[in-house]
Parts: sequence; structure tokens; C-alpha cells
Amino acid sequence: MDFQLVSGRPDTIDHLVFTTTFSHNNVFYKAALAETVSWDGLLTGTYDVLLQSDKGTQRLTLVKDGEHWRAGEEIEQIGIIQQDVVDLLGLVIKEVRR
Repeated sequence: MDFQLVSGRPDTIDHLVFTTTFSHNNVFYKAALAETVSWDGLLTGTYDVLLQSDKGTQRLTLVKDGEHWRAGEEIEQIGIIQQDVVDLLGLVIKEVRR
């Protein structure tokens, strides 16, 4: 699974933002992921995700539960995302964090 980092200004600390594409169950996905930053400028340990496929677009939060990722329970989430897609997004987060 490939990813592309999105960089910010060179004079500031850069919070992690990246894009990725992947296929799963014959569906092609495009995703943009960003470390969630609180209004106080602190990392929350979660990721905001915009996930698009020909099945639609979803906005969700990924929450780490031990060594496993799950989708958050926010109101903006449209539909229910498949856990195996969440697992794939978790794998790319792990790869990018290396």
C-alpha cells in the first residue's frame, strides 16, 4: 500500500498528514488521514479520515484500542465502515509512523 506525506511549512512542527490508495474486495479506495490535533494544539492519539470509493465518501475517526484500530462513533460518519477496511488503514498508519 503506497502513501504520500503532505508537508507543511518548514519552520513549524509538522503533524502527520498523508494520502493513500488501496483496493479491497474489488473496491478502489482513496483516503486522506491526519493526526487529530485538539484546539489546544495537542495530539489526541486518533486520526481523522476522509475515505472515498465508488460506493460513496465517509468521514470518520480512527481510534487505537490496544494494538487494534476501530472506527469512532461520531455523528458525521455515514454508514458503517467494514472493520477490514479500518484494519487496512491501521496498517498504513503503522507503515507511515516508521
